[in-house]
Amino acid sequence: MKATLAQNEMARLEALRRYHILDTICEAAFDDLTRLAAQICGTPIALISLVDECRQWFKSKLGIDAESTSRDVAFCAHAILQPNEILIVPDTLLDPRFATNPAVTSEPYIRFYAGAPLVTPEGYALGTICVVDYVPRQLSLEQLEALRTLSRQVIAQLELKRNLDKLEKITIAERQQIDDLISTFSHGMRTPLLATRSALHAVLGGAFGEISDSCTDVVKECSLANENILNLVEGLLDVSRHQNEFANSLNYEILNWENIFIQAIKQNNSTWKQKCTITYKISPSLPTVYGDELEIQRVVHNLLDNAVRVSAPDRKVILEVEHSGLHTVKVSVRDNGFGISPQQKEKLFHRFIQGRRGSNGTGLGLYLCRQIVEAHGGNIGVETNLGEGSTFWFTLPVDLGLLCR
Repeated sequence: MKATLAQNEMARLEALRRYHILDTICEAAFDDLTRLAAQICGTPIALISLVDECRQWFKSKLGIDAESTSRDVAFCAHAILQPNEILIVPDTLLDPRFATNPAVTSEPYIRFYAGAPLVTPEGYALGTICVVDYVPRQLSLEQLEALRTLSRQVIAQLELKRNLDKLEKITIAERQQIDDLISTFSHGMRTPLLATRSALHAVLGGAFGEISDSCTDVVKECSLANENILNLVEGLLDVSRHQNEFANSLNYEILNWENIFIQAIKQNNSTWKQKCTITYKISPSLPTVYGDELEIQRVVHNLLDNAVRVSAPDRKVILEVEHSGLHTVKVSVRDNGFGISPQQKEKLFHRFIQGRRGSNGTGLGLYLCRQIVEAHGGNIGVETNLGEGSTFWFTLPVDLGLLCR
């Protein structure tokens, strides 16, 4: 016999949809409750069933293979009509509602059913947690109360998932507001900082006459502080630019690794006055890789700058690019510095993290590298041990189709 519809059917279905639970993957939290129901009630089958317009779908199942059944033959469609009661069918062949049900007269030959409705805080029955057997039987009062308790736990899990989803959406929205604020602030700060830099340089250059040694020291300190803030603002603007549809603006071309390495080494030597010996290796027969050469060079330069910063003058820093796997190349920068602790390593590619001793940067460089590499469809990471140096690496896909997703 087909179950009638609840008087609040439309509102019930809307409540079910608000949980965004239908057709989701298996989850241990629900499977544990199903397994517990079967163990407590001593049945071969236990289900967490959710009833929508035309089917009952099993969020969790034990003892059957079906993912869902038609609502027309669903025992649970009857159970949800009485949200405050457990539907008990001791012998299906003796109950006119189910005696001719296909699930009774053929596989799986159900002879016993007990279903506790899953009732939301607003009073809507979404489905049941139910137990099924192949033989007629009864449940004890303790088993029935346990089944009712498990139904409340299912609803608690659904509420938890829904609240976590809400929190994640709020967090994303708040994070976007913060990013927008940072971008606006950075744009507003850049112009006056550049003007201050020019003015301080003019003072130090004698444009306003000679100044005493003590004043010179003060102006130099102000100039250095202004430069540090300007670097931070420039970094924030770069991060903002790379977050806003950056992947769509990349200029793809065949990457020339020798040119990338040579330019990065030149930039580094001009900054550090050839502090370390820098060598590079390019594996023979490298596959063709497409990317934005200026952006990839920027990543290499940043990693190289960090490596030189932590290396002693008499130690080598090695750049290398090699074939890695079937569809990627791997670029690495190896230093002989202090290494990085596991705690620092976990957050190294996040914003405002300065994870290396000797670093006085903005904490945005590695985060920006991650953005650039991921926009190219690659990955970035580090292999490191305290006292043994570090190897920063990133991969890029060989297949152009992977880049233009």
